[in-house]
Amino acid sequence: MKRLMSLMLAIVAASASAIIIAGTPINQSELPKAARSFITKHFASEQVKKVEKDNGRRGMEYEVDFTSGAELEFTSDGEWKEVKAARGQAVPAAIIPSGIAKYVSTNFSGLSIVEIARKRGGYEVVLSNGSELKLTADGAPMQPRQGGRGRRN
Repeated sequence: MKRLMSLMLAIVAASASAIIIAGTPINQSELPKAARSFITKHFASEQVKKVEKDNGRRGMEYEVDFTSGAELEFTSDGEWKEVKAARGQAVPAAIIPSGIAKYVSTNFSGLSIVEIARKRGGYEVVLSNGSELKLTADGAPMQPRQGGRGRRN
């Protein structure tokens, strides 16, 4: 009996956490104005599959998925946080900082940027061959952060 109760409790807990982790579906019109403008400007030909809002670490966050497989994430104020292109496509060139575009074209000729995310101090970029780069906006490789949560002597 104890085993059955433990199993049932585990199932209920897993179901509840899945509901909590999943975003809340919303209409595209409920996105912040900046996010709607971004979609209109850079993804006008795409068909929206779903739009969700979620309470993230820094406030409300939004996720937009397109039928093509492209995905966007926005911050609470509607600024893009992450852009993932559809399979076989590249991220819109207009959103890539010029320094990063130049670095990639110089050092990775023939490859395209298929994913870009804003991170603390710079950007994380995924290329069409699967390579991942961490760059500043001017295209310089990001230096690992010092200090932090390492062990103390």
